[in-house]
Amino acid sequence: MAPSLERRMRDFCYSKPSDSFGGSLEAFMFLLSIFLVLVACTQAFAETATPSRIVSFAPSFDETIIELGLQDRIVGVTTSSDYLGEVKSAERVGLWVRPNVEKIIELKPDLVLATDFVGQQSAVKKLSSLGLRVVVIDETQGIEELFAKTKQIGDILGADEKTEKLLDRMRKTVEDTKRQTASLSSRPRVYVETGFNPLFTCGQGSFINDLIEIAGGKNIAGEIKQTFPRISSEFILNSDPEVIILPYMGRSFGKEALKQRKGWENISAVKTSRVYDDIGSHVITIPSPRLILQGLPELLKRIHPEITEKRRTNETENNEQ
Repeated sequence: MAPSLERRMRDFCYSKPSDSFGGSLEAFMFLLSIFLVLVACTQAFAETATPSRIVSFAPSFDETIIELGLQDRIVGVTTSSDYLGEVKSAERVGLWVRPNVEKIIELKPDLVLATDFVGQQSAVKKLSSLGLRVVVIDETQGIEELFAKTKQIGDILGADEKTEKLLDRMRKTVEDTKRQTASLSSRPRVYVETGFNPLFTCGQGSFINDLIEIAGGKNIAGEIKQTFPRISSEFILNSDPEVIILPYMGRSFGKEALKQRKGWENISAVKTSRVYDDIGSHVITIPSPRLILQGLPELLKRIHPEITEKRRTNETENNEQ
């Protein structure tokens, strides 16, 4: 009969120097295997435990956690989240493009949320090697993936009920918008400028492209099979957008600067004064639930102002009755 675990451990601990090397080595390997099993069990428990000290590398994760009402669990964010008042008291753990590993370790997080951006990979590897729980989530896809990501984060945080309520709000906003734009006779050509000098926009598969379509517009770059492609001024001039969105919050290359670009005075959106730079730099560029809850209505107002005006009139009439 094989010796018991208790006996084998006792024999190893009290073995004499004269004991055979082979026997001691066998006992050592046995104890090492037990240790490794215990480590694995500890890591498995950590992965199922509800996190209470979260370090987040992306504003989209922060916004999602805030919408779930769990911002008090966030202990560290990057400087890219400085615009979020809800995480003002959280420690800054470096830049989005280069998180500071030492600062993160000091915060003793039980969960680190990271993106698949190449600038974060080094921090992810180091933190994972130290035994910290790190979850990498892709944040550069379409609306369907946004719903999946929201659910994933909610599941990780153990907030099933809150997550389902949030997803219901998001679904309702999308469904209401689709209902309002379903019977449109025409869909204006839309250009959203996500980068200037060089020019970048949103292409096929991007969340902004999905928003434009849901809001009743036609993305001039919707056929380009890249999420955020670089484009030329000639491409935009030839596409002749009827609506232009500049999510820059009045920076020096807003709508007034755009009007000075060579040849752009002939674009339909410029001629009809449908160039908008007041939508906010975070409203339609951060892939979080707020993209739908706040960004989609704002985009609808600018692509189809007649729809929002009609809705406002109906609501006023109903209130007066």
